Amino acid sequence: MEQKIAALLDAFLALLSGIAPGAIGAAVGLAWRKGLTWGERFTQLAVGIIVSWFAARAIGALWPLDPFVLQGIAFTIGMIAFEATPRFIAAAADVAGTIPATLRDRFFGKGGDQ
Repeated sequence: MEQKIAALLDAFLALLSGIAPGAIGAAVGLAWRKGLTWGERFTQLAVGIIVSWFAARAIGALWPLDPFVLQGIAFTIGMIAFEATPRFIAAAADVAGTIPATLRDRFFGKGGDQ
């Protein structure tokens, strides 16, 4: 039982050490933003963590960099990703809003008259 707890603790600490650089980068970026709701802050922090996690792993798979360099890259990506969140959401909403009209035009012609 103690071995399972130790293994779980090791896995949890590995997870924390993997997401910490991106989380710190996103938190530093959020410190400069004023007027955000708690929901917006949480969303931007989560996006910063997730994007930095996957981007750092992809960069680490492509180039054999030192882990310290990868942590610096993850920190930077976390700072940048949180800033891109509102623009990405606005662009995705714009695209999602045009999908029904695009499908209608595609299958029924312009204006849906046919």
